[in-house]
Amino acid sequence: MVIAYIMAAILVFSVYHLLSDGDFSFYLTLGGMTRTFGFALLAFRMWKEKSAMGISLKTLQLYAIVFGARLSSILFFEGYLPYDKSGDWFYQTNEILALGLVFLNIWLVSVKFRATYAEALDAFGNLRVPPQFGALVYLAGPALLIAVIFHPNLNSFFLSDVAWTFALYLESVAVVPQLYLFQRKGGEIETFTAHYVFTFGLSRFFLFIFWVSSAHELNDKNSQSIHGGWVGTVVLLMQVIHLVLMGDYSFYYIKSLKSGGPLVLPGINTV
Repeated sequence: MVIAYIMAAILVFSVYHLLSDGDFSFYLTLGGMTRTFGFALLAFRMWKEKSAMGISLKTLQLYAIVFGARLSSILFFEGYLPYDKSGDWFYQTNEILALGLVFLNIWLVSVKFRATYAEALDAFGNLRVPPQFGALVYLAGPALLIAVIFHPNLNSFFLSDVAWTFALYLESVAVVPQLYLFQRKGGEIETFTAHYVFTFGLSRFFLFIFWVSSAHELNDKNSQSIHGGWVGTVVLLMQVIHLVLMGDYSFYYIKSLKSGGPLVLPGINTV
């Protein structure tokens, strides 16, 4: 883990030195890099341990939708790219890499190490809908609806603007199935898995810093959105929701770092 963090830090400083203009725009790139680092940790962990125990396939599937929607907006348009040179090519490349890692992790969970996947614990949304559609109905569906109503118009193309906003909103809640799995499981969380999930919160913290300074630029009273003048506020609210969702987990994570012991979470059920 020490080696992994050192390599990640070197990459961040290199990108900052070569591609950043030193403004808040780099926080957008930094948040994306942090998230990609987390998915790389997860793939390494599963391959090393030959186990998918404790991993939520539903969260990975939601992130595949997140990156797919975002890439459809940033590969062919420039409205939502970082202002500095990282937006020329690095930011897009990082998002493509993240999507590739998500697909790799989905394959590891659902195919390579399927026998170790605790499907019974990955039960978020298993209420009145088929289990495989629970996260889509209760998380992706509402995120899409809100995106249609509250979206900016920086690409000046309805589908692209909604796709980018949908990705942003869905990412704010994509971690919910993983946190729900942790609650059902309870007990000690494997080290690499603990770090992997914490990168979600750390990434969102960097993005929150970015949006605090930039969210007002998303407001457009002339937008095609019904309430375009409120878009920046909704975007900030979604960042706060993610930070709140990660709050309890982050508390136990930091507590484990201070004690030097494993991350232990309380459970709500024993399966």
